[in-house]
Amino acid sequence: MPYVSIYRMRRLIMVAVLAWGSASAAYADEWTIPVNHVIDGRNMPAQWSPLPTGKITKRWKLCVLFPHLKDPYWMAGDYGIVQEVLRDNLNMQLFHAEGYEHLDQQLAQMSDCIDQRYDAIILGAIHSDKVAPLVRKAVEKGIPVIDFVNGVNEPQVSAHALVSFYDLAFQTAQYIVKRFDKDQPKIGFFPGLPGSNWSDDAVRGFNDGLKGSNARIVVTTRVDTGLSRQLAAINDALKAYPDMNFIVGVDIAAQAAATAVRTAHKSDSIKILAFDMIPGVHQDIMNGVSEASPADFPVMQARMAVDMAVRLLEKQTLPAKKAGPVPQMFTKESAAKFSWNTMFAPRDFKEVYTVKAR
Repeated sequence: MPYVSIYRMRRLIMVAVLAWGSASAAYADEWTIPVNHVIDGRNMPAQWSPLPTGKITKRWKLCVLFPHLKDPYWMAGDYGIVQEVLRDNLNMQLFHAEGYEHLDQQLAQMSDCIDQRYDAIILGAIHSDKVAPLVRKAVEKGIPVIDFVNGVNEPQVSAHALVSFYDLAFQTAQYIVKRFDKDQPKIGFFPGLPGSNWSDDAVRGFNDGLKGSNARIVVTTRVDTGLSRQLAAINDALKAYPDMNFIVGVDIAAQAAATAVRTAHKSDSIKILAFDMIPGVHQDIMNGVSEASPADFPVMQARMAVDMAVRLLEKQTLPAKKAGPVPQMFTKESAAKFSWNTMFAPRDFKEVYTVKAR
């Protein structure tokens, strides 16, 4: 992985963070957000505030592992991690595997972080099952592992900072049913590659959300979340299913759909929805190109992941082992209720791989 855009001094990073504007600065020290504590599979509404900095006794060293940094969703995660690491005066090193097809690379990176004795690992897992042996190895060595965004199927994982993609996709399906069921939706569904918990959960949630309705899925295509692959898959579906009148998918798929539908001159006959959101989807919704998407606030998920790691390292009690921000449906009409810097990185944010404590 190339080490680009690395800020060598904490002060340089802080200057950059503060330059992103008042919305960013508002989250520089204290924050509180509505969350769901997931207890016995049920969402329990609560509030989450980070551990006060006065209770942090050490400049802990965090290893952060992402599938990639090639789309704004994971850039938002990077931004949130950096903000909370700065707040807590920690050390951080981020590695990414360059794509969901590179599981071996992520496993090698995780193994290196364990061998180098990082204090904690924040893991955006490429595969929810195949990371399990290394999760167990890390925890057995006293290194907490925080499952971030994607989901990990390993009971020994230390904590989960995520929003259920089952809930996000279910919420998207219910939006379609409640508003468009009379139109007998014929849906092309593009939920990302199988094998990651988030994608598999989205498939289950979306199908469950459509049960008992007039909507039916005419095609489900599962490919990598790269823009070019999603665009090619959607173009193929437009040709093969001319009666398709809805396209629903992961953020990048919805963004690709906006281009594909416009090029095919079908903007008046096909509605587009995402089940999670990035800036391109946000802009498409604001421009009336796409219909809606639930917001899952990846910036705040990232800040929660860092806070969970710090609480465990400081031997503090976690408010919940599994928690994430309460998702909210974003439409053009509801846009005023949302803060950009809880959902996305600032527009001029550049990836940060390394943070050094003062």
